[in-house]
Amino acid sequence: MKIITNNPLVKEELVRQANRPDKVEEIIFVDCDYMGVLEKVRDLVHTGYEILTHPLYGSVKPNETPYRTIFIKEGKGLNVESLTLIEGAIQTVQKFQLNYKTPVWDEKVTNDFQVVDLDLIVNTLNEIQFL
Repeated sequence: MKIITNNPLVKEELVRQANRPDKVEEIIFVDCDYMGVLEKVRDLVHTGYEILTHPLYGSVKPNETPYRTIFIKEGKGLNVESLTLIEGAIQTVQKFQLNYKTPVWDEKVTNDFQVVDLDLIVNTLNEIQFL
């Protein structure tokens, strides 16, 4: 499994909580915005990876938060379902961004969004008994 994220808190916390780096092949930290994470995942899907977590999970709108974390795994060729999912997510984010750009948040709000993203991911990992 690979974790694609632009959330620095996710990278720090998952390694600490898992305490088993062998469970995560790689945490790929991308220094970009929300859309950049989706584009990175799309590029990896084109090379044969499958999406494990929905790109638009959670109740925070994609034009509100700057952070996104997505789990993928190596597949056996192009997975059309994953490609359709990520392309649809990209289109949705583009629509949101067209109407309302993501604000430039202050540090406190930015930190809150990091925690929300992390919490959603940790809950998912607990559900699949990863942590």
